[in-house]
Amino acid sequence: MLTVGVLREVKNFENRVALCPEMVAKLTAEGIPVIVERGAGEKSGFDNDAYLAAGAELQASAEKVFKNARLLLKIQPVTPDEADLLTDEHIVFSFLNFSQNNERILRIAKMPGTYFSVELLMDENGVHPVLKAISELAGKMAIHVAANLLSVTHGGKGILIGGAQGTAPANILIIGSGLVGRVSAVQAWGTGANVTLLSAKPESLKEYDLGRDGLSVGAFSTEKVNQLLPDTDVLIVAVHALRTSKNEITISKEQISLLKPGSLVMDLSVESTAVIETSHVTSVAQPTYISEGIVYYCVPNITSTIPVTTSMVYSRNIFPHVLTLAKYGVQSAIKRSPELLSAIAFYKGKATSRSLSERTGMTFYNIFELFDLNL
Repeated sequence: MLTVGVLREVKNFENRVALCPEMVAKLTAEGIPVIVERGAGEKSGFDNDAYLAAGAELQASAEKVFKNARLLLKIQPVTPDEADLLTDEHIVFSFLNFSQNNERILRIAKMPGTYFSVELLMDENGVHPVLKAISELAGKMAIHVAANLLSVTHGGKGILIGGAQGTAPANILIIGSGLVGRVSAVQAWGTGANVTLLSAKPESLKEYDLGRDGLSVGAFSTEKVNQLLPDTDVLIVAVHALRTSKNEITISKEQISLLKPGSLVMDLSVESTAVIETSHVTSVAQPTYISEGIVYYCVPNITSTIPVTTSMVYSRNIFPHVLTLAKYGVQSAIKRSPELLSAIAFYKGKATSRSLSERTGMTFYNIFELFDLNL
């Protein structure tokens, strides 16, 4: 049995925790020791006593968690300071947060130990379960945030998304047909908005039943965007290239100028994929800015604003894999649970994910060959 360590997130405005007390109790019931850094769950509504009641041991610092635990759980990637505490015996299970700049990923790749990327985790049906769950929350949250930001308090047009008696509903343009985009589209449609969803890969939409009155689905094109923008109240960009850093969709400053003052731009791809020329990353503390009369919301970790729900969803989705790793260790766990093979990103400084090796230019290594070499 490997001891599991739950670390407190240190990134600014990160309120989530990797494992909630409910899942800790399930691990300890299996005889797996769990160490939780004090205060790790406080921002998510889980106090230290809840973890103690679940059978966890509390430690006052990250240093002590690193020293006494082998399997380390996080939401955010390991920071440089945390990396200094890693040994080649550690296993990290967290998001890698792919971005436009690969330098951070390359630094993580050089860390000792084994790194599992939550967003790469894929089940036997080709579904990314954790990414799917978090993306669904992000899609729902986007429309909730948009409804608020359209108020004049935030510089918006002062309109109600669903309209009211005698008034028209908002026109919402969503670019990107991944789960965030699709959920946002259905959520916005459910509030009564007029919604258009444009996809760079319209063929992928055939498997989804999105056709309904007030919700239009089509292929992305510059001409179509230019046609829609003058009457758009909310523009949501949710383009996320998981397997590559390349992006074929761009929206220029000139195109954004087609929007009327008070319109809202939500760039949910701002950190991972460069789409909108005029957007830049914002934070939970200062989520918006206004430029040329347009309100921008560009918070990449939107689900950190609902940490209780997100932490519980994240915990429940990673739990089976954490349990397997804790019981059997990396090599035996991968053989017992092939799903884990999709998520192993780096092993002792070597890229073991083909998509990550292509993205970063690193040499790809077959993980089983590394096991055979006993590296």
